[in-house]
Amino acid sequence: MPYRSDVRLPFVSSARATPSRPGAGRFGALSLLLAATLAAGCASKPVPPMPLESLEDVGRKIAERPCENPDHIDTRPQPNLHDPKVTDEVIETHCPGWVVTVYVANGTQPPKLLPASVQLTVKHPRLPQDLQVGSSAAQVLARLGPPTVRDPAALAYRLGWDRPDGDVLRFILRQGQVAAIEWAWYVD
Repeated sequence: MPYRSDVRLPFVSSARATPSRPGAGRFGALSLLLAATLAAGCASKPVPPMPLESLEDVGRKIAERPCENPDHIDTRPQPNLHDPKVTDEVIETHCPGWVVTVYVANGTQPPKLLPASVQLTVKHPRLPQDLQVGSSAAQVLARLGPPTVRDPAALAYRLGWDRPDGDVLRFILRQGQVAAIEWAWYVD
């Protein structure tokens, strides 16, 4: 339907007096409502979304240097899938409240350390306050948006669209709260 400039919409007003100042009258209430909405929005600024790349960096930094005094370290041999003559290693470092798993590729010189996973069950200083163990599912959703990976027990996010499905950040939930946070990287 084309725009018609000759059509006037009815005006409903509860005020009988003629407004004496600009902004009062028919648009006064609307202006006040708009100002109140804007003021309320400014008072409770939404937390900006956090890029998953930043969270992946946090997980990788934890994997690089798990903790000063680990509870224990488990090392086990791992046959290299590409070269049967090479034996790689998987190292699990158990720290108070988290476990870091690193794959050591001995087929390269020097051997290459590849993070495989980080599992947190306590708060960690590298993470934002609203993305910690103990945060609500609503806080995670507000910060990261809807999950990108189906997982009935967690809010799971794929760490890169161009990467394998094994590269995932999971916020494991119990009764609507984050009980654990897990980074998992595909190692080939």
